Amino acid sequence: MSARVLVVGAGPAGLSAAISLLLRGVPVTVVDKAAAPHTHPKAVVLWPRALEVFERLGVAEALVAGGHPLTSQHYHSNGTRVASLTFRMLRHTKYRYALAIPQHVTERVLRERLTGLGGTIRANTELTALRQDATAVTATLTDLSTGEHTEEVHDWVIGADGVRSAVRTAIGVEFTGQTYEQTFLLSDGPCETDLATDAAHYFMTDTGVLVVVPLPGGQWRAFISAPREIPEGEALAATVERVTAARSPVPVRFLDGHTAGRFRIHRRAAEQVWRGRVFLVGDAAHAHSPAGAQGINTGVEDATSLAWRLAGVCLGSSSAADSGRVFAEWAAERHQVVRNVLRDTDLQTRLWGVRGLRRRLRDLVLSGAERTTLLDRVVTPRQTQIDQRYRTAPGRARPVSAGVLRSHARLPNVAIPTTATGTAHLHDFLSMAGPVSLRFDPVGTPGRRTEVRRSTDPETGFDVVSLTGPALRSALGISRRVACLVRPDGIVAAVASHTALETEGEVLR
Repeated sequence: MSARVLVVGAGPAGLSAAISLLLRGVPVTVVDKAAAPHTHPKAVVLWPRALEVFERLGVAEALVAGGHPLTSQHYHSNGTRVASLTFRMLRHTKYRYALAIPQHVTERVLRERLTGLGGTIRANTELTALRQDATAVTATLTDLSTGEHTEEVHDWVIGADGVRSAVRTAIGVEFTGQTYEQTFLLSDGPCETDLATDAAHYFMTDTGVLVVVPLPGGQWRAFISAPREIPEGEALAATVERVTAARSPVPVRFLDGHTAGRFRIHRRAAEQVWRGRVFLVGDAAHAHSPAGAQGINTGVEDATSLAWRLAGVCLGSSSAADSGRVFAEWAAERHQVVRNVLRDTDLQTRLWGVRGLRRRLRDLVLSGAERTTLLDRVVTPRQTQIDQRYRTAPGRARPVSAGVLRSHARLPNVAIPTTATGTAHLHDFLSMAGPVSLRFDPVGTPGRRTEVRRSTDPETGFDVVSLTGPALRSALGISRRVACLVRPDGIVAAVASHTALETEGEVLR
């Protein structure tokens, strides 16, 4: 029997990790402190990169059906539009939009997928102690309805239990950073407004910021920096309505059913995301401003980029001796991502509140970036996490490029005309079971369509997908035979000639 994994926390990151492991045949136990699924919108935006991940988990279609597409973001300064960011120039992905969808809907879809794979969630169950040695992890789990404590032994533990992570505390990892001084208010519910329903709207004013995002079913999210003074006795929902009216140049009328809450935002990261046999993902590993809507998206990537590696160790395709290197690589990659996310979200948060000369400079830069298409060419791919790439570790080969293919970066999901299916996308050939070797021959057979053949590499055991045809020249920008080794998380591990790629596979076995 393969190793057992305990996942603590049934939010998007924890559920994604559990589904990924179950798809690989690794037994998983999921526990969650909550007695029942929550019904709050919480995080409400999924970027294209997360949708690509969810497609591999088998839930993207259901999420898209339950969500609301957004095709742009409009930025206003003191009532005047200064710039818009769009998805028009986003290339090589099926998802050229952001998906507005309440978090509880995302979690419901993931729970249904988990159940369909035979998984379950033990609700109302809290991790209250944890100890580990070189061979196992012993977790003390408390049934909150009865107070009964049980000890369970697992091979590995994934902490996906939020910013107040009991797993992180139990293994003694510091959560360093700061809390922003500014207080924010959040309100969700039905509205009447002439604001475009296919865009997120940012209103930056000298008194604070207002962000308005349309949600499915005529619902809207309003996010504001709280005014310095709130009249005594004023309900938070009334405060949001009053501040929205002052900051939005387009009227927004809040209807019955709006909820409101007050919160502080943080800029924090776990000093380690891996210690021994325990891992931290999602909010347990990092907390940051909601600017740019990176939280849920980064957390899901944390979880799924860990899961394929952990499954390899559990199932024996990665040796026990190699597990340290495998997990160190994962930790290094996630630290890179988190540093970037913390920096980007902090910058956006601070730019919201600038005044005077700095405000005018900000507006000029935004306006100029729109006119030169810099926002769409550079900022959109970064915010959507489509332009995902990792720095190589010391001693490892530098990135290699061939056309649109680049090692240590996301595989572009290029559409390829094929003889069998009409059109296929490169991500269609990826496998949750392990790395895939994609081999491209842009000469090969004549004709406009590409021939696709599948096999197994006898040396590595990897799936091999060979694509042959001249259409690859324009689709991929290549003129010679090229191969790339692609990880289950869609990251290109290596780009080389067909023969040179064989040795690269050793790092992923």
